[in-house]
Amino acid sequence: MSITTTTTLVPLSIPSKSRPSAVYPSSPLTVFPPPAPTVRRPLRERCGMNLTLHIDNPALAFKSSKVPGPWSPKGHLQPHRNNLPRRRNPKPSFVTYHDKQLAAAGHTPPKPLSIPTPPCTTIPAPAYDFDPPTSSEPHLQAIIPALWVAFAQEDRSYEAGFSHVVEITYGPTPDAERTWDGRTQRLRLTLPESVRRPAGRAALALNDAQLRGARDFLAECLPQSVASHPELGAVRALVVTPHARPTDAMALVGCYLSFVADQSVEAILRCIDEEESLLSVWKGEVSGDETERVEKIARSWSWLSAVARR
Repeated sequence: MSITTTTTLVPLSIPSKSRPSAVYPSSPLTVFPPPAPTVRRPLRERCGMNLTLHIDNPALAFKSSKVPGPWSPKGHLQPHRNNLPRRRNPKPSFVTYHDKQLAAAGHTPPKPLSIPTPPCTTIPAPAYDFDPPTSSEPHLQAIIPALWVAFAQEDRSYEAGFSHVVEITYGPTPDAERTWDGRTQRLRLTLPESVRRPAGRAALALNDAQLRGARDFLAECLPQSVASHPELGAVRALVVTPHARPTDAMALVGCYLSFVADQSVEAILRCIDEEESLLSVWKGEVSGDETERVEKIARSWSWLSAVARR
């Protein structure tokens, strides 16, 4: 005898708040479409209140108090250049006023006081016992009106008329000595005897100390204010060099002029070479290496740096 048992599956009932005896759904969205979320109204709408803000500006009391709202057809004005007020440049006008009372009475305005000006007088030159040199003597050469160069002669009559003399001569040892010869100040620069008879071109034989001393000697007696206006004074300087040695004299002159004029030695010597009135014996005698050496001395410090360029 066989007994057959039949089992029937009943779906599980899941109770809920809306449907207490609902059956477990086969899909998560039984109701489609789902209900829309509830929109919460603002508090002022729920309470039935309206707020209005009104601002009064005393500066705009003459204008209309009605403020244009968002319903204005022109809308909000942005700070654009087309919305700015027009700016017109006023034309200058000149008005002349006449006093009718003074014109009717025949009154004349007082004349301005005239202060007499003293006549223009030139500053007299210092009194010296000698006259300034002239260019009639062939062994003298003027570099500038107050500075001359010359070759040494046995007769020193050509030194008459000069207040300062730089004499380059030969001696046992190189030296620099400053003396007074009457009313003339003299700076004696001594060259060694070994350079008296050069085999070829006479190169620059002055040492750095001698060039620096001669630069300060000339800058002290001929600062820029005196050298640029020699007619106001009687200061004249002469550089005397032995025969066949123009290099020492021109290097000394280039060092002084570069120091006073604040220009390079190369530019000073180039201007001297291009001057047609100067004799050719004084031109092109300083080499490139000697120019660089003199340039360093001209740019070196001196207690006359602030005085010589005035």
